[in-house]
Amino acid sequence: MEENKHIEELHTFAKKYVKEIPQEKPSLDFTAFIMQSILEESTSKSSVFTPKALITKKGWFLIIGLLLVAIFVPFKQMKENTIQLPKLDFSFFDKIQIPNLFESFSVSNTVLYAMFFFGLMIIAQVVFLKGYFEKRI
Repeated sequence: MEENKHIEELHTFAKKYVKEIPQEKPSLDFTAFIMQSILEESTSKSSVFTPKALITKKGWFLIIGLLLVAIFVPFKQMKENTIQLPKLDFSFFDKIQIPNLFESFSVSNTVLYAMFFFGLMIIAQVVFLKGYFEKRI
């Protein structure tokens, strides 16, 4: 109860002093002045946001160089050392016999048609949604 009374007192106090504040009226050329200042800000070279690339050209050259070094240096060292890898014998695969699981498996034409049209609808939705979101941007 006491909190509500305090809130009401604050409300009446604020209402009283807001009514006492004189209303300011903008000058006749206020809109023109604002539009001119916006135009000056948009044409100035020192804008607030200047887009910059996250990775500079030097950075890209460094990344590509490191990738090339990582790819070609181990192969160059392998040629010099001529490391012989052991030969593996995969003849044990001939001894393993796996029955044909899908030999007796059959799919009806209806299911094939349904899967085909389902795929077409997914592709159509992706194309439609892509266009929709590109228009929004």
